[in-house]
Amino acid sequence: MVKIDIMEEDVVLDGQTSEADRARMAADDLQSIEEEVRREAEATVEDCDDEGDEQCSVEAAETAFDFNQAQERTGRIADSAEDRRESGSTQS
Repeated sequence: MVKIDIMEEDVVLDGQTSEADRARMAADDLQSIEEEVRREAEATVEDCDDEGDEQCSVEAAETAFDFNQAQERTGRIADSAEDRRESGSTQS
């Protein structure tokens, strides 16, 4: 049995925790992190624009775009994990 913190919440992973459940928890955590980074990058774009730093603004916008794309991919992974969990399958 393994006890870990997932997004500030204690979760006990034992033999009863399916791979699909673990994948879903991981995807949820990853989506939260991606969202936080994307929001920070978007705020940086605004700050850079206010300062007139075009290169900084472009780089921050690229980061925001990359993390938006990552969120979409993670969402698809999470949906797949949820489908597997609901069907009771532990195979990928």
